[in-house]
Amino acid sequence: MDGGPTVARDGSFTGPPSRFSYTTNGVANPTLHMRPGEVQRWRLLNATDGDNLQLVLVSNEKGKEGLGLNVVAMDAITVPETYRLTSGDPLVIGPGQRYDVMIKAGQPGTYLLQTRDPNSGAVQASVSPYRDSNFPKGIGASTRVSRHSNDFPVPCPALGEHLSDCAGKFSYPVTLATIEVYGRAKDMDLPADPLPTPKGLPSIDTMLSRTPDAVRNVVFELCGKVDDFKKFAANLPSCGWYFAKYDAAYWGGLPFNDLQMMRDADDVGQPNPGSQDMPRVNFKKEGLFDPTQPLFPDMIAGNYEEWTVYNRSLSDHPFHLHQNHVLITKINGIPLQSKEGVPRPEWHDTLNVPAIVCPTKDPGCTNPVNVNNFPPGSITFRTYFNPVTVGCFVAHCHTLDHEDLGMMQRMDILPAKDAPSGCVLDGDHAAGIVERLLASRGSFQICSAAVRQSRPISGGLTSPAN
Repeated sequence: MDGGPTVARDGSFTGPPSRFSYTTNGVANPTLHMRPGEVQRWRLLNATDGDNLQLVLVSNEKGKEGLGLNVVAMDAITVPETYRLTSGDPLVIGPGQRYDVMIKAGQPGTYLLQTRDPNSGAVQASVSPYRDSNFPKGIGASTRVSRHSNDFPVPCPALGEHLSDCAGKFSYPVTLATIEVYGRAKDMDLPADPLPTPKGLPSIDTMLSRTPDAVRNVVFELCGKVDDFKKFAANLPSCGWYFAKYDAAYWGGLPFNDLQMMRDADDVGQPNPGSQDMPRVNFKKEGLFDPTQPLFPDMIAGNYEEWTVYNRSLSDHPFHLHQNHVLITKINGIPLQSKEGVPRPEWHDTLNVPAIVCPTKDPGCTNPVNVNNFPPGSITFRTYFNPVTVGCFVAHCHTLDHEDLGMMQRMDILPAKDAPSGCVLDGDHAAGIVERLLASRGSFQICSAAVRQSRPISGGLTSPAN
């Protein structure tokens, strides 16, 4: 948000100044140079606070083919085989996600790296780059809604609008970088598959063949007292009870009108017959972040676990687990595998959990909808708790205002069953954490050295570095 002029679709600057812009390495629409046939590796990070980027590399000349994005790594883990996306097929990168892509330059000319319209429904894309004849647009291809703060002008269309409403406005697609292809040809080959197997992680075969030591379910839930939630009866059965729990006193004197929760999905509470506002009560665990206790008390170093993370809301939530990568095996319950049944799981540390699943032929599935009437979106993964990660850290939604409002949970890795994690952050300790942080400028220790040598941290809960 640099106060510069808006960026036109061809990458030029036009129109009155806007207080909204994307920057690439700190520059609005920088120009990159390639030679015809040259191959470059780009490491992409979505460092926005909550925007889904849907990246394509298109030609600036009408009728000329753009360039494909060839994915060779996700969250710094090399993939077994390259995901080869065509020039018009968007690569979805959620907040906090990282992708390495190989680009092979085509004919001389100007190409634009753009993020496409995430809100109108005109673009349908998957959270995964996997494609085959059964899923030509990817598994669970849908509208990938982008979140903005609404404190600044944002690209048109907004959620529920159409591109036809955007004439003369700052609108999608937004150009992130301009690529000029010129000069003497330099014919290079894209890397051949299979790609090198990453070291430092269990093999995919081991991850899939091991019987999980535990199976867990986690859910992202949004609760609100604003008109949209009340008008469309979208509040979930958990909302009433948690609103009563997280009252004005909890927030320091003023009530919040919405809750951004990350919960244990197996904590279902008890039915409360006759209450429309509070249909279920007596949930056992916190719905918002509590630094004094982990979400699960029995995560043990050396174990293999299987988790499903659900999303009971109208837009994606990027799930991020610190310390240990996760191997995604399913999206919306659909296995990541080829049409021949060969598994194609993906290593990630961050991935969008899709919004509620709207049947395409259901006329009631419009925005907004009652989220209680539709199945949640989900991702399923296997993870291995490396013993070097003993201690405490967090998992959270990577939409920044969501995690800041509590859509996060503490995770403890125990060195052995019933052994302490070494994290000594209890209620009394937590009461002075802010004062100690300010006094020490962020260099203080939370985890005990009884288990492993702790490191100085900066306002987080991790003993090892993330």
